Amino acid sequence: MVRVLICDHVELERLSLGPEITVDYRPGITRDELLAVAGEYDALIIRSRTKVDREVLDRARRLKLVARPGTGLDNVDVSYAKEKGVAVVNSPESLVEAVAEHVILLMLALSRKLVEADVGTKSGRWEKNALVGREMKGRTLGIVGFGRIGRRIAEIGRTLGMAVLAYDVIPLSSDLLSSVGARAVSLDELFSSSDYITLHVPMTPETAGMVGTARLERMKRGSVIVNTSRGGVIDEAALSRALSAGEVGGAALDVFETEPPTGDILKAPNILLTPHIGGQTEEAQTNAIVVIGEKVRAFFSKS
Repeated sequence: MVRVLICDHVELERLSLGPEITVDYRPGITRDELLAVAGEYDALIIRSRTKVDREVLDRARRLKLVARPGTGLDNVDVSYAKEKGVAVVNSPESLVEAVAEHVILLMLALSRKLVEADVGTKSGRWEKNALVGREMKGRTLGIVGFGRIGRRIAEIGRTLGMAVLAYDVIPLSSDLLSSVGARAVSLDELFSSSDYITLHVPMTPETAGMVGTARLERMKRGSVIVNTSRGGVIDEAALSRALSAGEVGGAALDVFETEPPTGDILKAPNILLTPHIGGQTEEAQTNAIVVIGEKVRAFFSKS
């Protein structure tokens, strides 16, 4: 009998693992408790709260699989798991539409000064003449990281009449680029040529702090940057300075170096902040759990 421990909150009614799999649901399990029982399970299902590091993996003697609904595996030591023969799966495909829509929403909100308009109107001010925005049609959209989400944003951007530039560390095929109407460029060219930039990269030693003072200085004056990937990809102090100096026209962050965020980023001008809700739609959350259930079932059916 396969035993699965669910360490974080999931909606069990959406998770179908089959009768051959026994599930223990302990969404509040502490680290010490996890270390004590890890050796009893064939699989762990986690979200962002639970860390599966070397210590946990060393204790989990019969572990074969770590599964995380959604995207991102920052809290799993994936390379060490591979050394131990433990597979790691997630379900990033389930969040594509939700995150892509959130990115476009943030860009539109900044472009049309939506937050300022809402706050001013509710406060009794009628600031119609001061709230002149700009249209996205005819602008250039730069997408850093051209995976599923990046490609979907490219499709929407083209529908809005935008030119699309793409950058990825993996070479992009001409067929892929032509299918979404994008052009591959270097990262430096993307930053210097785009009116809107959106980031879709994992947190790695190479991407940590990749958008700092030097890259922000390359941006066109008045341009906008959006980050819904991982907080540490942008140097928040450098972004705050660039916004305050008017070197960057606007920014929207859904992810932060520390969550909840602190410091100058909360007071920077022309910035829109949301609490890591890019994937928080009913559809995406349902799909994330359904897909991870399918992957767990498929893994153990082959074992």
